[in-house]
Amino acid sequence: PLPHGGGIYNTVGSPRSGMRDPIRAVMLDPDWFGDVDAERDHFQDLLDDVVVEGIDCEEHEIPDRVGEADLLLSHYTGVSADVMDATGCQVVSRYATGIDGIDVEAATERGVRVTRVPTYCNDEVGTHIVSLAMALVRGLPMYDAAAEDGGWEWDRAAPIRPPERQTFGFLAFGNKARAAADRASALGFDVAAHDPYLDDDDVEALGATPVGFEELLDTADVLSVNTPLTEETEGMIDADAFARLDDDAVLVNTSRGRVVDETALVDALDAGELRGAGLDVLAQEPPEPDNPLLGRDDVIVTPHAAWYSTGSAATLRRRGTEIAVAALRGEEVDGLVNPDALGNA
Repeated sequence: PLPHGGGIYNTVGSPRSGMRDPIRAVMLDPDWFGDVDAERDHFQDLLDDVVVEGIDCEEHEIPDRVGEADLLLSHYTGVSADVMDATGCQVVSRYATGIDGIDVEAATERGVRVTRVPTYCNDEVGTHIVSLAMALVRGLPMYDAAAEDGGWEWDRAAPIRPPERQTFGFLAFGNKARAAADRASALGFDVAAHDPYLDDDDVEALGATPVGFEELLDTADVLSVNTPLTEETEGMIDADAFARLDDDAVLVNTSRGRVVDETALVDALDAGELRGAGLDVLAQEPPEPDNPLLGRDDVIVTPHAAWYSTGSAATLRRRGTEIAVAALRGEEVDGLVNPDALGNA
């Protein structure tokens, strides 16, 4: 890597000791899109002097393989305090909505700005959530499996209740959950949501009935998991949660795999305590071939693809770059996770 400059004025117009010239941005997992061409084009439109590289590496490899960098760009690779110290980065930009794996507290202490792209793919994820739910509510995988085996019985997936007699429940009620709720409501579902970070009046204004966590489990015919992964939420949907859900309920998870206890999920499915599960995320991605959630006619697994459309991919790459550059300039942009870092820079 190029050496750092000393107290120079960089291309974003502020004196920053340790900022290189040109600015160096490194994408840590360029395999996500296959290249960094779009990111390079967007950065070069926003900055006068910038080098954008793609270096595919694990978190522990970053200090040796990346060296010094002003911006670390990531889709899923973690960034620890040690990585921040080794690279001297000013910004860690997550090209996604979730920031699990990034040590935000350490970043704030060091004046390192952490960014994400909070509003992209709301419609895509909302549609994916309801698509997974409706496929299971209507028994499509069961019908398909039966047809492949020569069966042609209309009651193979019975009982099937209409949406008007069911409740679509959301664990966390952020933008993507709200997009799904709009679609579920249009199909006739009652909508309920548990979100400890929203006032009941706000939840009601958004078209859902506010409920506590246990009430959500007791009443949801479809349970959509939308909470971020934290120490508090890891394993939150466990054996006790499955025991509270109705035996004909459907689980949908598009947040993070480790929010759900997958062993407990398999046990609940095997015991007939759950109608089915639609999973866009797993605890290990990609899963091992012998993962017991694969190959079942009561489980649909998609490859962490709920976010995807041709439009969302382009938006993610453009907006992720814009937010990263704004944070580099010291702006409190939407998507800056830790604005307190600006005071420590």
